[in-house]
Amino acid sequence: MALSQSRRSTLSTPDILVVRIERLILANEIQAGSKLPPERELAQTLGVSRTSLRDALRALEVRGRIRRQPGLGTLITDPSATPHGNVLASGLDIAPAGLGDVMDVRACIEPPIAERAAIRASATDIAQLRNLIDEMTVNLTPREYAKLDRVFHRTVAQCADNPLLMRLLDRVNEIIEPSRDNSYLTKARQRLSIAEHREIVSAISRRDPEAAFRAATAHVESILAQAANQTGDEVPDRK
Repeated sequence: MALSQSRRSTLSTPDILVVRIERLILANEIQAGSKLPPERELAQTLGVSRTSLRDALRALEVRGRIRRQPGLGTLITDPSATPHGNVLASGLDIAPAGLGDVMDVRACIEPPIAERAAIRASATDIAQLRNLIDEMTVNLTPREYAKLDRVFHRTVAQCADNPLLMRLLDRVNEIIEPSRDNSYLTKARQRLSIAEHREIVSAISRRDPEAAFRAATAHVESILAQAANQTGDEVPDRK
């Protein structure tokens, strides 16, 4: 996973490394609790100096993405796994929910998350979001796109800098997963979602919480309307 040239020109080497490693954590490609290779080996694998790697690891530690444990090395942490977050998530029904109900929950939580992200996101958070959109523009299968879509929304939640919000969003995705139908993700739907994602990221990067709230609301409503058109279901009235 490479950053585009424009992103490279605005981020230092350690920040680029933070984006690369966080991307793997957010996508669960590096599992929580797993151990990073020794610094020398990891620096060689990533093609960077050990000084740049150390700076990146320090930043990741400050952000709570890793922890250094004597005798064990550098361990990956789950940014959403906190005792309070797990209690909050366990309170949600474990049975699969209908799309309308799940989207109604997303409509309640995702716009406020985006609003907070516009206030709290770091430069590396914004670079992460832009890089994800770059990846989405590649020709992807519905399954591949759905995976990146989940990472995108998880990253927005990370920008809000509140692990409880991230865990809540994770739980909503866990509930909907058994009934997720990737047939909704046609090429036309993917293009529309990318455009909607761009609006969210643009608002976050401008530090405009009201615009981020509106963009996230429009995105959720767009998804629900498209699904309702395919199934013939009535769109819930949220006014």
